[in-house]
Amino acid sequence: MSEFVSPVVGGSDSATAYRFLDTTAYIRVSGEQTGARLSVVEMHLRAGHAPPMHVHETADETIHVVDGAVTAHTAEDERSVPAGETVVLPRGEAHSLVADEESVIITSTTPAGFAEFVTAVGEPVETEEVPSTPPSEEAIARVNRFAEDHGIEIVGPPPAES
Repeated sequence: MSEFVSPVVGGSDSATAYRFLDTTAYIRVSGEQTGARLSVVEMHLRAGHAPPMHVHETADETIHVVDGAVTAHTAEDERSVPAGETVVLPRGEAHSLVADEESVIITSTTPAGFAEFVTAVGEPVETEEVPSTPPSEEAIARVNRFAEDHGIEIVGPPPAES
């Protein structure tokens, strides 16, 4: 792991597109680039995208909606997050989100880790199209198989049909 001592610029020139569940995801800044302090992932979500309820055991997650709208779900609450707004989800708390429409979000975790989960579970793809169908059973199985290795606990089904 590298030491984080100078600015890191994450751009689209060298970013690989990954099919991650039913999203197209790009690692903009990896944990390796920041000494494991932070990672940043740009995600293009299909309408209806809804990962299972889950807990990041050691990372806070910040989701900024660039385009579209999502609803953030916790065990006790749900909040609409339209384009231009940000939701911060604390570590140790169950959460998920539902894409109310096709959306683009920027997800960052502190400390880093989510970007590495995306590359471990996702599959590099040539096309940058947003998936139009729910995730495959194989993709869901990969998430379930590797979540614990990345400090993520799956605690329930998605909050809405995807």
